[in-house]
Amino acid sequence: MKLIRISLLIAVVLISGINLRAQDEAYPKTKFGLRGGVNANSWTNEFPSVEIAGQSIYPDAWKATYGFHVGANANIRLSQLIAIEPGILYTVKGTGTTIEENGISGEGNVKSNYIDIPFLLRLYVSGGFNIFLGPQMAYHLNSSYDLFVEGDKIVSGEDATEGMSEYDVAGILGVGYEFGSGVNINLSGEMGFLTVDSYDELSTFNRNIRLSIGFAF
Repeated sequence: MKLIRISLLIAVVLISGINLRAQDEAYPKTKFGLRGGVNANSWTNEFPSVEIAGQSIYPDAWKATYGFHVGANANIRLSQLIAIEPGILYTVKGTGTTIEENGISGEGNVKSNYIDIPFLLRLYVSGGFNIFLGPQMAYHLNSSYDLFVEGDKIVSGEDATEGMSEYDVAGILGVGYEFGSGVNINLSGEMGFLTVDSYDELSTFNRNIRLSIGFAF
């Protein structure tokens, strides 16, 4: 009987060890990755009148412009279901608008360069499918704008850095899928919480839809 008990105890220990190793090998503790892609950008649709030649002109709502992003991240798995993911991205954002006044049409586009630092919580729902959310800090590098009147560019690459807020804080929400090869795809939205205007004259905030393709190793 004593021999049977010892044998059972050894079997339990061995099975436990196998299970622990299987759980440990089921997911990597930490992966590093590179990521890049495209993004559609705009600001919220709050735009007061602009004073031009003594007249108040009311531009249309902010319109989408397109940029790109590239960067790196670390995926730190806490379990099979949960990971935290800090990262850093160089992102080109911006917006556009049009003006129709007295039969004259104008169009303006703003391009802004940011360093984004997201800190995400990623939840693995099923297989490689996951959802993620978290805060993002951003540092504004510089901005410029182009201005067209009746289709002719009258301002090109004019510096607008001074009028932009230096920092931004945003919320990120998205979905992703990770393939066994290490390739991953992510679609996310960004909602900025700090006004982009350093003079606080515009109650307008960054909005961003980002499509990324990455590789983890």
